[in-house]
Amino acid sequence: MVKSYAAPKIRQIVTEAVFRRRRIFLLAFCLVMGAVLLVVLLMPKRYSAEAKLMVQNVRSTSPLSTSPGDRLVSASDVSQNEVNSEVDLLQSVGTARRALGTDSKAPESLSEAKKIDDLQHRLKVEAVHQTNLINVKLAAGSPGAAGTQLQKVIDAYFEERAGAARSSGAEEFFDRQVQDKSGELADTQQAITRFEVQHRIANLADQKKLQVTRIAALQEQLADATTALARQESKESAEKRYLSTIPNRLQTSEKTITNQYSQERLNTSLVDLQNRRTELVRLYPPSDRQVVEVDEKIARTKEAIATAAEHPAAEASSDVNPVWQQLRQQVANSSGELSGLGAQRGQLQAELADAQGRLRELEKATGPNDELQRRLSQAQADYTLYAQKRDEARISGELDKQKMFDVSLVQAPVASARPDRPKPLLYTVVGLAFAVLLGTLLALYADTSAEQVYTPLQLDSITGSRTLAVLADEHDANQDLGSTQVEYRRLLVGLRKALTDVEGTEGWRNGHDAALAQDPGRPAGYCIGFASALPGEGTSSLVNTLATVAAKQANSRVAVLDVEALLRKFEAEEDVSFAMKYNTTRQHWALALDPSASPSGPLRMGGVQGQFSARLNLLLIDGRREFDWLFLDCPSLRASTLASELEQCVDGYVAVVGAGMARRQNIEQMESALQHSGAPLLGYVLNRRRYPVPQWLHRMIW
Repeated sequence: MVKSYAAPKIRQIVTEAVFRRRRIFLLAFCLVMGAVLLVVLLMPKRYSAEAKLMVQNVRSTSPLSTSPGDRLVSASDVSQNEVNSEVDLLQSVGTARRALGTDSKAPESLSEAKKIDDLQHRLKVEAVHQTNLINVKLAAGSPGAAGTQLQKVIDAYFEERAGAARSSGAEEFFDRQVQDKSGELADTQQAITRFEVQHRIANLADQKKLQVTRIAALQEQLADATTALARQESKESAEKRYLSTIPNRLQTSEKTITNQYSQERLNTSLVDLQNRRTELVRLYPPSDRQVVEVDEKIARTKEAIATAAEHPAAEASSDVNPVWQQLRQQVANSSGELSGLGAQRGQLQAELADAQGRLRELEKATGPNDELQRRLSQAQADYTLYAQKRDEARISGELDKQKMFDVSLVQAPVASARPDRPKPLLYTVVGLAFAVLLGTLLALYADTSAEQVYTPLQLDSITGSRTLAVLADEHDANQDLGSTQVEYRRLLVGLRKALTDVEGTEGWRNGHDAALAQDPGRPAGYCIGFASALPGEGTSSLVNTLATVAAKQANSRVAVLDVEALLRKFEAEEDVSFAMKYNTTRQHWALALDPSASPSGPLRMGGVQGQFSARLNLLLIDGRREFDWLFLDCPSLRASTLASELEQCVDGYVAVVGAGMARRQNIEQMESALQHSGAPLLGYVLNRRRYPVPQWLHRMIW
């Protein structure tokens, strides 16, 4: 299956739908713009007046509350809730009733309710974003009426604001509370004084801190004393142990005297013996008795010399050991110091026990003392709060009398000379945009919801294969003749490729092979049948133009046969004899039913028996030997079933679909009829494709 065309862009689809459904687009456009024109002409004029209010925290919060009011008075310290409260009060029914002069205590009538609703509808109150300003706007039939009514609304708002004044008895209430808290504060201070005297407390926190510091210091000193005591005990024990191991007397000198005289005599004897042995060795052998005796004497002499050298004479003297004497003195000193350290540790232990006992007493007194201090702090806070609220109540009462609030009028009502509505330019621009959008949507909906086929993509989606060619309508002024010629050549190429793909497949038989079998030495042409689902889809015009292009561009011999005319002759005369007449303008051969009308044209005679398709097939086999292409112009399938009965005559069918004429159902029925005929369906051609978009716009968006 051949792939489909690339999807068109949205702007191409929309533009073509608008131009194709221009009536729907223009109708929607005119209706919308007419409605806009009526609105501009018939809408009553409205003028508006505008004023601005500023919300400032120039007064404290309500003194009727017992919560602390310790906030800074600042012009920028205005919450959004406060601004919203003022906006709601401006839009309230009470303010509207006061502005209209209605008694706020009287029941509301139906006419008054309508007036209030109308005033609230015309009144717009908005808090300016990220500011403490309130914008008040009111619409009326004239600038003067708008300014006057807005001033009444603002006056009514301030009157309503003044009606929410503070309670007149707030000052007396808070004054009584101040007196009560003053007596409670005095009683609490006396109770704290008695408690401190009883428990010897001047400042509990400082005393506890002092005792903790003292205990820590005593514990550190006790630890040092214990460490020193252990060190001294260890030192005394070590000194006693060393004292027991050291002698009380120490050798002071020692003299050593060598045996020099004995060694000299022995050495002289040794030399004499060695000399004698030398003389004997000259006279006698070494084993001789005399030599052996001399050797023994020499050995004994050497041993005597060695013994005299190892045991010299010695002389020694001794005295009292100074180390023993010094250690004995240190042991005596350590015993005394050890006794003193023991006494010091006992004293520190006693002081530590005393400090810990005092700390426990202070800890027991902490709870009652804290309770008294809490009562004192609460009494002081209550006294300060009620005194502050009493002062605030006095100031608030005076401000309420003078009608000084947190809201001030910073811009008096100013009426505009230009009407707020209608706005012809704005309404026209918005209406124009809406008209274009609505017309485009309706045209696009009408174009996409219809079952007619306008584009090759729609035809591809129905058939499942790529369209062979898209041919413009011969009556369309916007068509490009050059591109049309290219499409016809593309159609010829597509037909050749389709015939090559199906030629030789299993079950494929046609007159082309029969013509080759009759005269193998000559080439044979192809016979193509062109059919459409509905009449008027331009099959005849397509066939003649394609034949002209094939003859001029491809130098082919082409013949066009009107099958319907042959069928009428067969039904009238039971004869399919015909002649071919050359059209010099189109440069291809056309059907001539009267052989005498074209004596120069080749005459083809059919058999005298058999059905129409069988007789025609014999003629077409002979015609293939004369022409490269035989195009059969078949009637539509709605008018006749002839096209689907020519399977013996044609090598394949080309289905022609007229743009905007055939529906999905017609195309599917034509596809089913041609595919079941036995001859292959070579492809589809979308004919009479009209381009409603002007050429200059088409070149811009395509």
